[in-house]
Amino acid sequence: MYQKLSWSAQLLAGLTLFGVSFLLQALVLSAFFDNPLLGFALAGGLEASKVLAIVLYRILRGQTRVPYPPGVQAIAVGFRLALVVLSAACSVMFLAERLDRPAMEETRRADLVAAQAERDRALVRIEARAEERRAQALAALDRQGEHDRADLRRRFEPVIADLEQQLSREMDNVQGGVFEGPRYRALAERLQQEKADWAAARARLAEQQAQQRAELLARIDRTATAQTDAARQRHAEQSAAIRADDYRGDRRAEHPQAHAFASVLGAVLEHEPDTLLLVFVFSLFLSVTLELGIVVAFEHLTLARLPVFHAEQRLDLGLREKRAETAAQLAGFDLDEAVTKAKVRRRRRRIEDDLHELAGGKVASPDTDAPQPV
Repeated sequence: MYQKLSWSAQLLAGLTLFGVSFLLQALVLSAFFDNPLLGFALAGGLEASKVLAIVLYRILRGQTRVPYPPGVQAIAVGFRLALVVLSAACSVMFLAERLDRPAMEETRRADLVAAQAERDRALVRIEARAEERRAQALAALDRQGEHDRADLRRRFEPVIADLEQQLSREMDNVQGGVFEGPRYRALAERLQQEKADWAAARARLAEQQAQQRAELLARIDRTATAQTDAARQRHAEQSAAIRADDYRGDRRAEHPQAHAFASVLGAVLEHEPDTLLLVFVFSLFLSVTLELGIVVAFEHLTLARLPVFHAEQRLDLGLREKRAETAAQLAGFDLDEAVTKAKVRRRRRRIEDDLHELAGGKVASPDTDAPQPV
């Protein structure tokens, strides 16, 4: 009973490890071929061949009736090693994909979003500073314009007011009923000229202020545009660097348990190993352990069942020999019976011949009334 339980436990352990190895290999091959059906079919065939190679190699090595050629043994061993290496490679690829910086793409997306948000904030700051500079520059320009207009007023208004007063007094100087004398006309022309000069000065000042306003706003806009282009260029370079970054050594992208294990080893060894190297070693160790577990389980199961197999084989051969011997004996019995019958027939013919000779060579016909010889 215990022996059967041991065999069942070994078979269950082997089938469990076989199923895990098959699933890992099928997933990896499906990703390579981009065809799940092909990947699972190929993985099933290879894993079944691996188990059959283990069992049959042990059976053929354990029997002595049929020679096992060394060349075939070498091919079988090479085939088994190739299957083990393939399974180990698939396990390493599967585990490394999940242990080597599993959060890399998520971290990359977060960094890209952060970079874009930083660019947007920089553009807002640039626009805000540009608006502030526009407001300050326009306010300063308005103050300067008011100051220039005040200078014009201080320059022209007193002269114009004085000329108007002189012209008003000259109108009171009437001679011969007429006040528009040469002096009046001279004052009127001078007043008109001063007013025209004042208007022209105000127009020039307004034109100058408008030109200064346009130049100032254009300069501020050019500065803001240059800063905006620089911010966009920095964002493009930063985004390109983020997309090209492999995030090696970045704790955010690494597997938490792998990073913690590397930190513990670093504290013990005084030099923290690379997490990627640690992931590779761990994946290789786990995959090799899985493959060795399959080999050990089916090797032990085959060795445990090998005596039973040999006994069953010997029993089957013995039964075949017995059946052949029995068939031969039966064939001999049939032959003896045929010989005996032939002998009986020959002896009967001799007796009949002797009776014919005793009767004078004549034997009565069955249709006559003569008695028949006994």
